[in-house]
Amino acid sequence: MAHPLNQSRLYKVKSLRQLAEILQVSPKTLRSLIRNKENYILFTTSTGRDVQWPKPALRRGHKRAAELLARIETPDFLHSAKRGRSYLSNAEPHVIGQPTVKLDIRKFFQSISEKAVSHFFREKMGCEPDVAAVLRKLLTVDGHLPAGGNASPILSYFAYADMFAELEDLARRRDCVMTCLMDDVTFTGPRATRELIYEARRIVGRHRLRIHKTKVFTASQPKVITGVAVTKSGRRVPNKRKAAIAEDFRLLRATKSADARLTVLRRLVGRIYEAAQLEPVWRLRVAPFALELRKMERLLRGEGRVSVGGGVAGLEKRQAPRPEQPSGLRVRAASGERVAP
Repeated sequence: MAHPLNQSRLYKVKSLRQLAEILQVSPKTLRSLIRNKENYILFTTSTGRDVQWPKPALRRGHKRAAELLARIETPDFLHSAKRGRSYLSNAEPHVIGQPTVKLDIRKFFQSISEKAVSHFFREKMGCEPDVAAVLRKLLTVDGHLPAGGNASPILSYFAYADMFAELEDLARRRDCVMTCLMDDVTFTGPRATRELIYEARRIVGRHRLRIHKTKVFTASQPKVITGVAVTKSGRRVPNKRKAAIAEDFRLLRATKSADARLTVLRRLVGRIYEAAQLEPVWRLRVAPFALELRKMERLLRGEGRVSVGGGVAGLEKRQAPRPEQPSGLRVRAASGERVAP
């Protein structure tokens, strides 16, 4: 159950020993994590997005921090990193019949500096300076929030809560409903116009961030909101997502090797299950592929070729993407060197 910020276990932490206890690690492990310079696996998505993926020891700390931060009360407009909220709930308020404006904050995680994270823990959470410094080191990489960090989605809100409050006030003044899913901010209402975009740019700019993608939908126009096509007949799978599924079907037919087929199957099954959340008819298509996937994984597991993380021995090493990450990854080694796709 959500509680006020001042009831969080991360509120007013006084010592590193207390922080270690809260994060459920030993003080020795905590010290080791903040000294380690190779805490992340780095990779690039097929769309060119750089991701920093915490290694298991650090990821446990990120998960614990994310869990504690997600328990803090947040405004109703926030749909990221909250139980019961998702890209689906984010799209629900934006119905046909009212104009809609979409904004995307440029390189959001990369733009959230370690200074902003430290300020949140020091000034908003009231932690001691040395505790705030350790949390900054644990939860940022190369001076910013890691794109693959468990705590990054909820921490990105808290680090810029004042900015989001100003955007919400703008929505109220313009008779709009506003939702936020990480870097995607959407307004729907009679006064959701290009003038609203101009005002939002000024607000975001004052906080030294930039809006780089905008989209305006008319009242009667179908609109795609965080991966959901909102139409007169209800929620639908966007054409772009249907095209990605069709491409996976094509690749599956053309793929001969078991290892490559397993990779495509995993991605295809995930995409069809996701589509079925919007259009139940897709459930009829997923059954045979899900069955084949289970059989292949059972066979490979028996041969000792499927790792705990789901990888297959002999394939290029990769980290399985989370739902919000694009599939098709070009991996970089822990040293930071790029590996060709």
